[in-house]
Amino acid sequence: MDYDSHTVLELKTMCKERGLRISGNKAEVVIRLMEDDESKSPQPVSIPVQQNVQYGQQQMYGGQPQQIFITNNTTSVVQLTGFGIIFYGFFRVAVGVLFSEWQAEESFFALVIGIAYIFGGVLSVQGYRLGLQMTIITLVISGLLSLAYHDEVSPLSVGMGGFWPIELSLICSGFCILIVAMPLLTANPSNFKTGSPNYLKTVIDMADTVSPIPLIWGSEKKEGVDAKIVVNCAHCNSPLKVPTGYTGNVKCPSCGEKFEVK
Repeated sequence: MDYDSHTVLELKTMCKERGLRISGNKAEVVIRLMEDDESKSPQPVSIPVQQNVQYGQQQMYGGQPQQIFITNNTTSVVQLTGFGIIFYGFFRVAVGVLFSEWQAEESFFALVIGIAYIFGGVLSVQGYRLGLQMTIITLVISGLLSLAYHDEVSPLSVGMGGFWPIELSLICSGFCILIVAMPLLTANPSNFKTGSPNYLKTVIDMADTVSPIPLIWGSEKKEGVDAKIVVNCAHCNSPLKVPTGYTGNVKCPSCGEKFEVK
């Protein structure tokens, strides 16, 4: 069935009738419907000799190309970094609450920074590159505030009224930024999910609705038909459809083996 010719609303209606999840963009809904079709179709016992047809630079092996399964390869290092960011965020929130009776303004900023750490950590645990990037930005802002309030007893600085040297603030900020940046510099790009989660887009859309000025991030983009290319499985040579420009590991629905698309 040619799902690409249907609208998002029609596709989600099909998902609802089949008892499938209806969340996600058009590409995700199409993949979900195709997976459902494949699970209900009879599995062949044997595969006869296939006739191959040459199309320019690409070789097709009889039959309609099947949709592939893109696997999530978020490494344990990225997830552990995310959990560490979350714990540190709760620590910063606790410090902000502790100082709230004496320094209301500084405590408010400390709470905002702590919540930003927690949010960045959650995104990192879920495998989004955006989580680590958001955490690094928060660390830079937090480090600058730590230097600005170094000579005060404040929830925004480790200086504690100048008791600790200012070099300690620089070392702490630099060390934390290095730890968070290491997965971004060393991990394979396929270990991260692209874009942002749907709930973040929902929050941004709500903020755009109540904002007196239009938000760039809140502008809704029209969903179109995603362009795909056909590649052959490295194990069984079965043709598979993948999004244009995708790189990373995929799982062949014919033989069940994983291979890398470059």
